[in-house]
Amino acid sequence: MNILIVGGTGTIGTHLARSLSKQDCRIFLLSRNPKKYHKKFNQNISLISWSTNNSNLLKDIDVVVKLSGESVLKFWTKKIKKKILSSRANITKDLRNFLEINHINPKVFINASAVGYYAKKDAIYNGSVDEFSSSGDTFLADVCKTNEESCDIFTNDGIRVVNLRIGLVLTKEFYNLVKFTPHMGAKNNFFPWIHIDDVVGFIEFSIINDIKGPFNLVAPNPTTHQEFSPMVIPIRFLRNIIPMTEMLLYGYKTIPKRTLESGYKFKFVDVKDAIHSFKK
Repeated sequence: MNILIVGGTGTIGTHLARSLSKQDCRIFLLSRNPKKYHKKFNQNISLISWSTNNSNLLKDIDVVVKLSGESVLKFWTKKIKKKILSSRANITKDLRNFLEINHINPKVFINASAVGYYAKKDAIYNGSVDEFSSSGDTFLADVCKTNEESCDIFTNDGIRVVNLRIGLVLTKEFYNLVKFTPHMGAKNNFFPWIHIDDVVGFIEFSIINDIKGPFNLVAPNPTTHQEFSPMVIPIRFLRNIIPMTEMLLYGYKTIPKRTLESGYKFKFVDVKDAIHSFKK
């Protein structure tokens, strides 16, 4: 199977590419600066630039995984917010043009979104949400909604589209970064975590199973901020400085209803087990 990963040099993309490359898949990573990451990957993974025009090389791609978009981990000035929001739609249009130029007609298009889709301005989270719940009213919610709607162009082309509403991804690097920080979140709000192995696992599951639409990528056992305190990034001192704390204040009890109904079996359902996996 031939797979194109857009934004494949980041955390999720790197784990995904390395996993797929061990499964008799040919992997192409589409990057703005492929030379920069050349030594990061093995010979089974090919880095290509956005200027590539080689249909003979790429025409047999079966699956496209889109993980890219302007980072939200910045100071949210008006200019940056506009750039973040527009990038979600623009990169999808650019990607479609890239696919057309290289005569790529994928059967599956997998798009990374986020649970921020449900975020609320008042940060008061009562009850729960699942994939059938309506979108929120914050900037982050608008970003996620714009991102998902931009991929409708592929749905209209008859391509099976999967939108991944991803929670906070736990990795060993993340654990090492925040394991000594104190708890600062709203203790009764829920913290939507997922282990990196389950993000990769569900993407691989989505490739080979006939599923489509939105899927919440969060662990099935909801965890509150208080329970998750060893892993929560401190935010109290940032609250009046960086207007991007809604990413950390998000607190809905987010249920992976459609994800579970799809038949996917989570590798990590308990946060203690997830954290322990990084101590090995």
